[in-house]
Amino acid sequence: MKLISTFLVFLSLVSEFFLANSIEKMDVSFYSSGHLVKGWLYLPKTESNSKFPVIVMAPGFSGVKECNYQFFAENFTKEGFAVLLFDYPNFGESEGSFRGEIDPWMQVQAYRDGISFVGSRNEIDNERIGVWGGSYSGGHAIIVSALDERVKCMVAITPFISGSFYLNNFPSEVKSFLNQMFNRDRLARIQGEAPMMIPVSTEDASEFSAISSPNAWQFIQSFKDYAPNYKNSVTLKSLEMQLGYEPISYVSNIREIPKLFIIAANDEVVPEHQILDAFDLASEPKNIVYIEGNHFSPYMEGLKEASDEAIKWFKANL
Repeated sequence: MKLISTFLVFLSLVSEFFLANSIEKMDVSFYSSGHLVKGWLYLPKTESNSKFPVIVMAPGFSGVKECNYQFFAENFTKEGFAVLLFDYPNFGESEGSFRGEIDPWMQVQAYRDGISFVGSRNEIDNERIGVWGGSYSGGHAIIVSALDERVKCMVAITPFISGSFYLNNFPSEVKSFLNQMFNRDRLARIQGEAPMMIPVSTEDASEFSAISSPNAWQFIQSFKDYAPNYKNSVTLKSLEMQLGYEPISYVSNIREIPKLFIIAANDEVVPEHQILDAFDLASEPKNIVYIEGNHFSPYMEGLKEASDEAIKWFKANL
C-alpha cells in the first residue's frame, strides 16, 4: 500500500508538470437536476484551430473528481482529447439536496447534461463525444451510451452491472437486516429527520459499510492526501438505490458504436461473469481487455495501463 501511495504521489508531481506545459485546465459549471454541477474542463495546448474530440467522465461510487480520476483526465488530454471531469450533485464541489446521496439516475442525467455542456463549446467537436466510466460510473457509461445518440464511443472499466445480482445472493438474514434498515430510514425521512449515513468502507471489513472489500479501504487511502472534498460516508438510501440499479438491461440498446470493457482479473466486487454477460449482449464493434489486480487496481497501481488501453480505444474509434 505504501508503494502504491508513493507511486500516486509521483504521478501527481508529474501531472503538475504536464499541466503547466501541455494542458489547459479550467473550472467549469453547468446545471443538472436543478443543481449547479462543478467540474474541470481539460484542453490540450496547441497552435491548431481544429476542434477537439471530447471524453466526458465522472467518478465511481461515492467518489469526487480528485479521487485519482484527474490522472485519467490528464493522460487523455496529453493525447489530444478534451476532457470534462465533474462532481455529481451531492458530492465534492457540486450543489445538492442531500450530501452523500448517490442517486444513479441523477448521476446518469448529470452525464447527459455534461454532454450538452461540452457540445455547446467552441473548442469541442460535438460529433466526436466519448464517455468513460469506472466501477459505478462504468454502469452509468453503459446506460448513457444506450440513451444518448450523441455518444460515439464508450469505455467502461470494471463496470457495475446489476444490483439485483447482489440482492438475490444475500443470505436471508442479510436481506432482513437491510430491509429493516431501509424501512427505518424511509420512516425517519418522511418525519423530517436527517438521512441515515453509513461508511463507504471501513478498515475492519466485518463492520457494516457500503463496500465490504478491504481493497476499497486501501483505495480510499490512496487519494486521501489530495482529495480534501472526499467524505467516507454515503446515505443508506444510496445503497438501497444501488441494489435496484440494472445497467445490464440497457446493454443491448446501445447502438453500433465502439465499446471497450476493461476487467480486473481478480475483481472481488463485480464478478467477471457479469461483465462477460454484458459484453456478450453488446453489439459490435466491441472489445474486452483484462488488467491484473483487484477491482480497485485500475485506479491505483494499474492506472497507467487502464489509461493506455482507453487511449488506444478512443484514438482508434473517436
